[in-house]
Amino acid sequence: MTRDTVIRYLQLIEAMDLAGVAAMLHPELEIIEHPNKLNPAGGRSDIAAVRAAGERGKAIMAAQRYAIRHLLVDGDRAAVAMTWTGTLKDGRTMTAEICSIIEVRDGKIRRQEQFDCFT
Repeated sequence: MTRDTVIRYLQLIEAMDLAGVAAMLHPELEIIEHPNKLNPAGGRSDIAAVRAAGERGKAIMAAQRYAIRHLLVDGDRAAVAMTWTGTLKDGRTMTAEICSIIEVRDGKIRRQEQFDCFT
């Protein structure tokens, strides 16, 4: 169940399906973003912040792709190593190597700890 939930969550993010992503978020969602090139201070997000970020992303992104390299599951937690490729609406592309630790509770995403390395 955890594996399928995490894969579906990433597919919905990739498709920029904001309603679909919102339906997968646990009411007690917490996302921790460690400092990276785009967000040097890192940060923490709740559902409202995730929705706002999704809207901003959808406004500037033409497409994005998550290529999962490794997905390890231990009970309700998954570690995902993946390559993200994003295409901006102006045609420029961005890439990042990502490690994400995701916790699932009640079939929804409860916690995500994000390590993004933009190249």
